[in-house]
Amino acid sequence: MVSPRAAVVLHLVAAASLAVAPSNGDEPAYGYAPGSANGPENWGRLSPAYKLCGEGKKQSPIDIVTKQAVSSPNLDSLTRTYAAANATLINDGHDIMMRFEGKVGTITVNGKVYSFVKVYWHSPSEHTINGQRFPLEMHLVHKSDDGNLAVIAILYQYGAPDSFYFQFKKKLAEMAKEKCNFAEESSQVAAGLVHLRSLQKRTGNYFRYTGSLTTPPCSENVVWNVLGKVRQIAKEQVDLLTAPLPAKDSRPTQPLNGRAVQFYNPTNSTVSFQV
Repeated sequence: MVSPRAAVVLHLVAAASLAVAPSNGDEPAYGYAPGSANGPENWGRLSPAYKLCGEGKKQSPIDIVTKQAVSSPNLDSLTRTYAAANATLINDGHDIMMRFEGKVGTITVNGKVYSFVKVYWHSPSEHTINGQRFPLEMHLVHKSDDGNLAVIAILYQYGAPDSFYFQFKKKLAEMAKEKCNFAEESSQVAAGLVHLRSLQKRTGNYFRYTGSLTTPPCSENVVWNVLGKVRQIAKEQVDLLTAPLPAKDSRPTQPLNGRAVQFYNPTNSTVSFQV
């Protein structure tokens, strides 16, 4: 349990996380319960800082309609090499994330270099494919020097266990036992050295569009890359990831508003959907 030096702790966590609203001590808490006063449909009304959540035209997540995606063979291959790094698991009361220390790796998107900074999860998935929602979505978050973001999203369906999660199974169980007042503190557990080889597999095909953070302040500075191959994960592993949270943490899909969704599909790549 993090010591309740509330303002300092919350500021540090928010600065390192996409999932937390800007923490200047004055911004209101947001939630995920539909129809609630601070639920997703009301985020834009909670604070002027959150206005894009209600007024933005390039919001995320979206429903990807595969037959409407535009084939773009010249997109980036998203080649990446991640080094093993020390990491910390963080439960801020909204989402579970894993923040890494030091230089882990980079990707290049549209000629710009983005550094890998963290992983976070949403259950059920935030993006949908042809209206289908999945049990889990992982976001690999990369940040450029000018503050823009490139996120690789991985969708999961129930099936065989995913070996990546074996590394911190005990740490997730430890986090689930923590009881925090998330208005004042966060729960953090050192995960030790985490190997990322399984997250740098050949990307193959993916869907790309421009969008936003999926949590307040919903800033529209994200290049999304949603992988077209759905991975398998055991239900027990999803349960471990979600056990520390008080509720599900998925924002509903948002209007496309005329944005194009591009599709990169190199030869011999596996696609999990009809395109």
